[in-house]
Amino acid sequence: MINCLKSEWLKQKHRFSLKLVWISPLVPLVLALILMGGRYFFEAAFNWWYTLLLPGTLAMMVAFTVAAEKRHNRHGLFAVYINKKDLWLAQLFMNTLQLLLLNLIFCIDLILLGALLGITVPFSKALIGSLVLFASLAWQIPFFLFISEKMGTFFTIMLSLIGNIGFGIFFSPTKLWMVPFAIPARLMCPIINVMPNGLPLEASHPLGDGRVVLPGMLITIALYFIISFITTIWFNRREVK
Repeated sequence: MINCLKSEWLKQKHRFSLKLVWISPLVPLVLALILMGGRYFFEAAFNWWYTLLLPGTLAMMVAFTVAAEKRHNRHGLFAVYINKKDLWLAQLFMNTLQLLLLNLIFCIDLILLGALLGITVPFSKALIGSLVLFASLAWQIPFFLFISEKMGTFFTIMLSLIGNIGFGIFFSPTKLWMVPFAIPARLMCPIINVMPNGLPLEASHPLGDGRVVLPGMLITIALYFIISFITTIWFNRREVK
């Protein structure tokens, strides 16, 4: 397993997906500055990040990983590796690590740029929001790895956009917020006090209730392990083509 992780890290270093880890977090910050003129910088940056940039980046990273493996026929490892599940688990781990890095880099860039421009960025909210996004989006990694294997890159990215933008914006303010795609957007409402459509929350608004954070996190973390377990069994049973 250790050798699989080392191999996966070396492969990731030469892929465009690793560059996305550094580039993507800057985009919502630039958008917030250009479109909002620095006003509501923290709220606008986070809103752009979790509604569009982060889900899109995650889908591309996962899809590019699978596409590269298919293009190189998994470097011949699929035919000779006894425990094929290790290959799958290595991909899961590396993409999960990249998702964590994505959110931490966004958090650091947000705080540093805010300090540079003299804009107050609440450190605790930035860190908590970034970690909540990591935990609530992680389930999509095994899910989209499987979809990419079955349907390809284009379908994976389109499904991510439809699921995260469609369900995230329209379902999160409703009683259907526990739909997995809608959970990240719902949890961010009480953290940044902004609705998914970008409008600020009033003090007494129901979406500002922070009690949804814990159950939402538990649902998505459980999904991550359940989908990872099921897809690992599926991958381990695959035959060499």
